[in-house]
Amino acid sequence: MLNHRRCATLLIFALLSASSGLSAEEHNLSVAETARLAAIAAGAAEHATDLLEDGEEELSRSRRDARQGKAEKAAERRARAARLFDAAELQAIQHTVLDEARTAIKKARAERAKRYAPRTLQRAEQLLADANAALVNDRTNLELATDLADESEATARLAMQIIQIARKKPEVEDLVLERAGDLWKLQAAAGVPQEADQDRDSARDDLVAEITRMRESEQRLSEDLDDTRAFAAALEDEIRLLDEQLGGATAERRELVMQLEKQARVREQLEQAKSLFEPDEADIFRQSDAIVARLTGLRFDTGSAKIGANYDILFAKVKKMLAIYPGASIVVEGHTDSKGSDRVNKRLSQNRAQEVVARILRDNPIEPNLIAAVGYGETRPIANNETADGRARNRRIDILIRPLD
Repeated sequence: MLNHRRCATLLIFALLSASSGLSAEEHNLSVAETARLAAIAAGAAEHATDLLEDGEEELSRSRRDARQGKAEKAAERRARAARLFDAAELQAIQHTVLDEARTAIKKARAERAKRYAPRTLQRAEQLLADANAALVNDRTNLELATDLADESEATARLAMQIIQIARKKPEVEDLVLERAGDLWKLQAAAGVPQEADQDRDSARDDLVAEITRMRESEQRLSEDLDDTRAFAAALEDEIRLLDEQLGGATAERRELVMQLEKQARVREQLEQAKSLFEPDEADIFRQSDAIVARLTGLRFDTGSAKIGANYDILFAKVKKMLAIYPGASIVVEGHTDSKGSDRVNKRLSQNRAQEVVARILRDNPIEPNLIAAVGYGETRPIANNETADGRARNRRIDILIRPLD
């Protein structure tokens, strides 16, 4: 904003000078006036009051000297006024860009950062000095100075966090365990195997690799979505072409329209279903010709197929989801991890799937012949059974919904 205002002011005076044929004396006056307006635009009236008032005084005296025929004296005063306005503008910009970082550093110093976080404080101060130097060097380019000031402020806040930790005088082991715990949480969220004695650099590299893989997967999904949209657009173009060539409602046109309408309906229904659940309750996604509702929020006690009363809210949302697909065929799949025997896991997964079917039939007006339960045991894992998080993800109930055509 300050940059734009300054440039606009300079441009206005440049145009006035070029169009009006100003004399040298008038031109010098316009330079001082330009500096004055730039200072005011930068906020000097609030943040550089003394410099702005001194500049105003010098400019006023220069006009008086000019009226008295003291041209040389007037020129000197105008030059001093321009320098004062220029300094006022810089001071105002420094306040706007640097003040929050200055305040954060001052607070850190008051909390004895020099003792508890000396290197972090030193870095915050150096970043602030670099930001100030960037302004002094080129005040019209605020981006670099602002970035440096923001980083300085963030570093000062980091120093405050270090101070708070240091004052508690934690044991080294506690710090290591806390850091390891944070790392394990990240690994669990990313589905990366967790090892208590894993080297930090190795764990970091594994996380980076998994995040990179997720981003690539997201990119591929985005590309698939673009392809789908392009296909839909191509179908619409084909419909228009058929209209032009055949001039009316043909069988081909009706088929294409129905296909487009079906695709739109499927997308709309899927978004409605997704909107019903919180992230920790269910994952809703398409799988071939089915909609899958993975009930991540449903947990069974070890070896049990009983559904607790605390899942009433979750199944109320399942009811709303099934209402989006009236007449659909439904398969409830039960899955387990690899712990235990194949036979026990298959029976347990079947019992759990049947319990979910019974709950759905109790809550929904669904024809029994449209819903079935299947237990797959441990045969269809979606995560690594060698990790605790992977096994937890494999112990799941999937509801497959196949809508009517």
